[in-house]
Amino acid sequence: MTTARQELNEARATLAALTERVREGDDNVTPEQLAAQRELIAFAELRVEAAQRKETRVRAEERGALAGAAREAAEQLVTGPGMDDVVAATRAAVDALAHLAGLVRERNARIEEIGTTLVQLDEDLKAAGEATGPWGTRRFGVWGDREAVVADGVGRAAVLPMGRLSVAVTVAGLGDSPTGRLAQDQHMKAFTGLRHATVQHLVDTFPALRDAVAPN
Repeated sequence: MTTARQELNEARATLAALTERVREGDDNVTPEQLAAQRELIAFAELRVEAAQRKETRVRAEERGALAGAAREAAEQLVTGPGMDDVVAATRAAVDALAHLAGLVRERNARIEEIGTTLVQLDEDLKAAGEATGPWGTRRFGVWGDREAVVADGVGRAAVLPMGRLSVAVTVAGLGDSPTGRLAQDQHMKAFTGLRHATVQHLVDTFPALRDAVAPN
């Protein structure tokens, strides 16, 4: 294409120069030269058109090849294993989170149980006149309520907020890449009063995930 256009431009420049020489009275330029140059220009224009057609055909063939490859890849996604690995990983993630939630529930329930006992002991001590302020059970080296308990000299155990923990797990799993941050943003929006609708839309779009994300 570049060579053909260059030849055409040169032919037109030559004809313009010859024409100007005639206008300036140069008797050495003959009608045959002008005619020959015009024929050369016409031929060069045909070469440019041929190059354009060839380029158009090549691009059409390239587009066809790309589209064919894309169709083949799409067919493999639709008819091949497709979502199998995603479904398996989704189910594993759901099971892992459910296991974590179960552990947290058991721990929180134990804290609430111990805290309830300590609160009742505090009330009994006050009723017996053996304590006037909060945490009367300090004398026994332990105190607390349904939210947290403390063993003197050992440490404090507080109720774990499972919601925040699940968010932390999601953020850690998605990572801090631009893709991960975008997914985190989508995650936050999905939990803004649209939890059930979000899950329903997901399984409607990807039916293979229905069993993996079905609530227990």
